[in-house]
Amino acid sequence: MEAETEAPYRGGMEGADAIKLLDWFTPDSKCRVRPREYLRKEFIQCQNCFKSRGSGVTLSRCAGCQIELYCSRACQKAAWKSHKKKCMLNQEALAEMGGMQTALKALRGFTSKHRPTLAQAGMHALDACADPTRAQNYVFVVYLRRRADSRRAETAYYALGAAAVPFDAFPKLQAEEMRRQLRVAHELNVSDGCMGALDVIMLCIDEGIFNIVPVGFDPDTPLARLGASDWRHWLLKRLNEGIVS
Repeated sequence: MEAETEAPYRGGMEGADAIKLLDWFTPDSKCRVRPREYLRKEFIQCQNCFKSRGSGVTLSRCAGCQIELYCSRACQKAAWKSHKKKCMLNQEALAEMGGMQTALKALRGFTSKHRPTLAQAGMHALDACADPTRAQNYVFVVYLRRRADSRRAETAYYALGAAAVPFDAFPKLQAEEMRRQLRVAHELNVSDGCMGALDVIMLCIDEGIFNIVPVGFDPDTPLARLGASDWRHWLLKRLNEGIVS
């Protein structure tokens, strides 16, 4: 291992335009997000026991796919049965992408910087607090373009818009895998006091890459409460001006 110290369409480009680019699936790590910790350092966790780097644990990447993180070889071995198929798919995707790995790293960095903002906007876009089951039927997609001249992770992309896209718009196998991982994230977040979890997809339309990350949602977050029509402007302003919590 390599060491690593029923929601409506809500604006943005048509969801179907984005789905055409989703020819491969690289899920981000399952994330345990507690509502009172949105503004703290993002927890990055072992994909088997969920110990976090925030507690001083050293995490290492799977040497095969370079995506999943584990705190020990014992945890990696224990998770292998469920990870094996996904690992092979991710290795094939990485081999086909070649130079895309640098772009994927930048996209993950941008996503990480803006995760609290994405959680809040996604919650409002899906109206998930009014009906948590909407998060099981829709994903929150943010459409991006790369900023070639940016030197900061939080301004590496320009956001064009965002939309609630139904899971049914994705290829069947991808939708099933996304839902499976969302169920895990949902259970973890509910156990920590959240209402549930929703999937956010950060889609770069000019590079044809995307990053999927589950985030917890709850009405009692320390972030600003937004009106039903305010979340889009708030989201784009924060993403495009590099405003992070």
